[in-house]
Amino acid sequence: MLYMVFTKEETIILKTLLMKELEHLKKDEKQLVIVNSPFLNKIIGDQADLPFLKSEMLYHQFLEKLLKKL
Repeated sequence: MLYMVFTKEETIILKTLLMKELEHLKKDEKQLVIVNSPFLNKIIGDQADLPFLKSEMLYHQFLEKLLKKL
């Protein structure tokens, strides 16, 4: 598995973006619709759909876990 090492500034930016996205999820949760983008599927190759794009709850959980990792 490949790991990336972020600078302090990159980590701060990523955390800020994740927190903003989580804030938007809470604010717009009743209007949120998850769509599995063909663009994202093209990036990841022939793999199946991204698991966290199967539901709003999974997407939220994915973001929370990612935030904790940072």
